[in-house]
Amino acid sequence: MMFIELFVPKGVLDSDRRLVAERLGSLHELTGGGELIGDATAEVFRSMFQVVVHEPDVWVAAGRALGPADRPRYLVRVYVPGPWRKDMSEAVVSYATKVLRESDGRDPDVQVHVLGVPEGGIGLNGRATTSEGIVELLNAPVETDLAGGRAARDPMCGVIVPLDDDAVTLEEDGVLHAFCCSGCRDAYVDRRARQAARS
Repeated sequence: MMFIELFVPKGVLDSDRRLVAERLGSLHELTGGGELIGDATAEVFRSMFQVVVHEPDVWVAAGRALGPADRPRYLVRVYVPGPWRKDMSEAVVSYATKVLRESDGRDPDVQVHVLGVPEGGIGLNGRATTSEGIVELLNAPVETDLAGGRAARDPMCGVIVPLDDDAVTLEEDGVLHAFCCSGCRDAYVDRRARQAARS
C-alpha cells in the first residue's frame, strides 16, 4: 500500500537510521496519532507499509558535492496506489517533512515525492492488485461489523470503519458517516462544499 524510500547523504543519520525509518513507517505518525481505522484493519495496513533507507556515497546539490558541514538534505519517495495519490499527497508530504525535521533538529532541506503506482502495478501475495483490491484486504477483518451495523464505510476511500468511541464521524442530513482518518473527513467536507457551491 505504501512503500517509502528515504535518501540521505551517507553519515547524516548514523545510529538514528532505524528510529527515523520506524517513524516514517508508523501508521500513528501518518494519521497524526489516535485516529486509527480499527486494530484489525490497522494490522493489515501495517503489513503493507515498508520503509527503505538509502545512503549514497555521493550527493550533489546546487552543482557541488555535499560535505558533512552542509545543511542536511533528505529526499523521500512515497509510492501509493495511483488513484489515491492526489488525495493523499498533502498529508503524506506534511507527515514525512515533520518526522524528518523533528528527527534531525537542524532545519534540514526535505523534498517529498508522492508517486502513484498505476492500477494493477502493485503485487501482493503473488498477485497483481488494484487500489480496490487493497481496500478489500483492509476491509476483510471487519466485514461482519459492517453487516451487523457496528461499522460504516468511509465515503471517500471505501475503508470500513468500526463505530467505536474513537471513530472519526460526521452527521449530515441525519446520516452518520464514518471516516478512516480526519484527512478523509476533511476531503469529504471540502468535496461537499464544492458541490454545494456549483448548485
